[in-house]
Amino acid sequence: MSSTAARALSGYRRLFRARKIVFPGDQNALQESRLFIRSQFDEHRAETDPQKLEVLFSGIDEAEHMMLHEILQGKLNQSSGNYEIKVKKEHTNKGEKSPTIEPVTSETVEKAAKATPKVEITKTKP
Repeated sequence: MSSTAARALSGYRRLFRARKIVFPGDQNALQESRLFIRSQFDEHRAETDPQKLEVLFSGIDEAEHMMLHEILQGKLNQSSGNYEIKVKKEHTNKGEKSPTIEPVTSETVEKAAKATPKVEITKTKP
C-alpha cells in the first residue's frame, strides 16, 4: 500500500471513529455522517496531484478536530422543553470557565460560510 493510500485510509478511519464519539446513539446522524464521509472520499478517490492531496489530508485533520472539539449534541428534555448538553473539557479553551455555545441556525451557517478562509498552497517542498 502506498503512503498516500495509507494516509487516506487512516484519515477515513479517524473520521469514522470521531463520528461515533460525537453522535452516540443517534442513528440518523451516524448514517448521514457515514454517507457524507464516504461520498467525499469517493469523490477524490482518483486524485494524484500531490498539492491537492495535501489540501485534502489537511481537511481530514481539520474535520476530525472540529468533530471532536467543536461539535456538541444536545438532547431534548421533554419535561422542561430545553436541550441538555454535556460540555467536556475538550470542548473548552484552556482557562475558559464557561464556554460560549452558539446553536446552528441558518444565520450561523451563513456567517460561517462567509468567514471560512480559502486554503491556497503557494509553495511546496520538492
